[in-house]
Amino acid sequence: MATTVFKRNEIILLLGAGASVEAGIPDSDNMVREIEKLVSSNDEKWSDFRNLYRYIRSSIFYADGLDGIFGDNVPFNIERLVNVLDELRKKERHTLYPFVGSWNPKLQDVAGDEFENVHTFQSEIIRILRGQWVALPAREKAAYYGGLLRFQREYEYPLRVFSLNYDLCVEEICGRERVQRGFSERAWDWRLFDETSDDSVPLLLYKLHGSMDWYFDEDGRVTYTDSSSTIKDEEIALIFGTSYKLQYVDPFLFLAYELRRWTLDAARIIVCVGYGFNDDHINGILQQALRQDRTRKLLAVVGPDNDVAVENKRISDQLVAQEDQIIVQACGAKEFLDNALTIATLSELFPDEEDLILELPSSSEV
Repeated sequence: MATTVFKRNEIILLLGAGASVEAGIPDSDNMVREIEKLVSSNDEKWSDFRNLYRYIRSSIFYADGLDGIFGDNVPFNIERLVNVLDELRKKERHTLYPFVGSWNPKLQDVAGDEFENVHTFQSEIIRILRGQWVALPAREKAAYYGGLLRFQREYEYPLRVFSLNYDLCVEEICGRERVQRGFSERAWDWRLFDETSDDSVPLLLYKLHGSMDWYFDEDGRVTYTDSSSTIKDEEIALIFGTSYKLQYVDPFLFLAYELRRWTLDAARIIVCVGYGFNDDHINGILQQALRQDRTRKLLAVVGPDNDVAVENKRISDQLVAQEDQIIVQACGAKEFLDNALTIATLSELFPDEEDLILELPSSSEV
């Protein structure tokens, strides 16, 4: 009997916000808690948004309550908050506006006559996210991301890593020369991810929601800068929200397709590190992959304080998957990337395979 041998593209990694927490970058739940602290403070810049924030938060909890979702089960995080603000900014341009009799009087009161408070609040959130939260506070704290390169060398094939994060942890720690992000001379080129590419870069990084250093140029194309602080708020190439991930422009359309392609095609195991399974679009892709092949596995790496059995049931329910397809490891991203991400560890999740080459009998046995 032999251990599992993984071929090219049979191992796919998906990084969620929890993967960067130990690097000093807050996840989306903690970001919204920070916003709540700011609007409740005496800081005039933020306290002006207090009533607007409370109105939006109450409305989200009310809406989910109508669906039987209450308390801590309500998925309220920074992405959902910014997504609601983005929808409100559309005002009369919103698709549903002709079907709505009038704005709620309280919304009009807290948002301003022209909804100017909505625009300003969203801009301030994006500014603090870019300038403080997503910026890597100390490079050494993110050193565990180097485990991706270590694992790739053991795997011996280019490693496809999909990330839902805006931060630059992978690029900074693994080195930009070892990470393919899809840019040639700062111009987006999807062909750099193609299997037939001559590029031998070990890590193929798909940043599904954009990156803090990406922006739209004057022609509407995505490029990147070495100084993210110079990007104007309206030009930043980031995707927020949980319902509107599938954009019609590249690279976002391509990146979403690639996640579907590689999880649905060759993947034998999808390794999710720090992903909370609260994104319906991503969940739909993972669910389809697990349904299409019942032997396919998903390894979910969660925090060390999580109950493995509870998390297994929660994730299985979220993805409508068989519980034996879901494996939960409660150790945190740092421990996993530093020590637990090995071919041997992943092999143990599959039944032993028969040796493909039979041993020949020795001359004394002939």
